[in-house]
Amino acid sequence: MGASNTPIRRILVRGTNWIGDAVMTTPALRRLRSSFPAAHITLLATPRTAGLFESSAFIDEVLTYRRREEGWPALVEMARTLRRRRFDLALLFQNAFEAALLVRLGGARLRVGYAAQGRSALLTHTIQRGPQHRNRYQAYDYLDLVAAGERAVFGPDFKPAQPDATPIPSLTASPAQLRAADTLLRRHALKPGERPLVALNAGATNSRAKCWPEDRYAALADRLASECGAAVILIGAKAERENAERVISRMQSAGAINLAGETSIAELVGVLGCCDLLVSNDTGPAHIAAALGRPTLTIFGPTNEFETAPTGPRASIVRAEGIECARCMLRECPIDHRCLTRIASDEVADRARILLNQPTRHQEIK
Repeated sequence: MGASNTPIRRILVRGTNWIGDAVMTTPALRRLRSSFPAAHITLLATPRTAGLFESSAFIDEVLTYRRREEGWPALVEMARTLRRRRFDLALLFQNAFEAALLVRLGGARLRVGYAAQGRSALLTHTIQRGPQHRNRYQAYDYLDLVAAGERAVFGPDFKPAQPDATPIPSLTASPAQLRAADTLLRRHALKPGERPLVALNAGATNSRAKCWPEDRYAALADRLASECGAAVILIGAKAERENAERVISRMQSAGAINLAGETSIAELVGVLGCCDLLVSNDTGPAHIAAALGRPTLTIFGPTNEFETAPTGPRASIVRAEGIECARCMLRECPIDHRCLTRIASDEVADRARILLNQPTRHQEIK
């Protein structure tokens, strides 16, 4: 019996490991739900990303995969769990060999992923990367995987009911997440809605080269606090807490709150859902805020905004023009970090005020 004649009752999606990548999979998950409305869709996610999908309408459940935390026994145990579930279709948004091995051991009947890391023999259907993937928004890569899954099930002529011409990631902060954020902010004497709440993300877990200078963040925070009456919070991972503390120590104004390392991802979704603006390096929280529809300004230097810019109805980016080595993708700058040091704090502050619907200095002079 061919795949096109076999009902798909249970679908497994191996999610990505990084927060920003996970947010960019949401258009593909939305299309997957549209094409398989009656299927039970399970997302296999790491602890880092699982909280993003707490209130997702596109999936039915999240399985948390702890192989990195618990070692290879976690893979064996998860393979047994998947085999008991009897998945009809597995889509691999993650490109690692391990992902293909896991779904093969887990017995998924149809296994779809990119041909990468020598794993093609473990998959039933593969797609190739090519020149068309360069400088293309990464969300399309995940949509291509869903399309390959649709063809594997329904045949090569299948046309989706709701194709994504321009995929826009979307997240929703659940009531529980918003309540937790409200409790956290009030514990620091911050009342959402009382005055503009601005979050700054001055670190980057996986690349120091992404980081706009800390003194620029401090100057930006001072302007937004003094000119907009904003309350300023610093967010980030536990490893970025010292970055945030250095920004606060360089500020002239008092009262900024360091929340870096104090929130789970689920709580961070709630906090960003309460914010009036996020200014961030090119990191996961920028993708979260943009997908929540919050005003988001992302500062780009060594990374490629054509492929990974946070996208949403109120998302914007800033980058220095005319930098010959921009988009180098290096994690450590071998020269003078010019792609970021040439972005002035006043330029970012003016852009931030526009997103806050407040006039810039130039507009005030007029």
